[in-house]
Amino acid sequence: MSAPGFWEIVFLAVLGLLIFGPNRLPEVARGLGKAISTFRREASGTLDELKRSADFDDIKSVAEEFKSTTNELKRSASLSGPLASGARPSGAGKPTVRAEEPTVRAEGSAPFDPDAT
Repeated sequence: MSAPGFWEIVFLAVLGLLIFGPNRLPEVARGLGKAISTFRREASGTLDELKRSADFDDIKSVAEEFKSTTNELKRSASLSGPLASGARPSGAGKPTVRAEEPTVRAEGSAPFDPDAT
């Protein structure tokens, strides 16, 4: 929405003059100006309060703590010994025999529980 042009302002001034008359028009304009000023001041105060309440310093410190804990856990869980260095265990040259995994075949549709959804 763009700002009102010259002819829109003239139309509004003439309309206000016809509705309120020449005697009350300055009072109405003054009251309207005060209302707009109060609205802007309150809106600015509300925005400042929202910005203060959205201060993310606490959240950032907790996130940094989680990151450091995660890094510490990764370091403590890292492998050590022959597996970590890439050395093969003593039976590495022998072929491994894999057991066949049992397959499960469904004999119909899966059970459905309408109360679970």
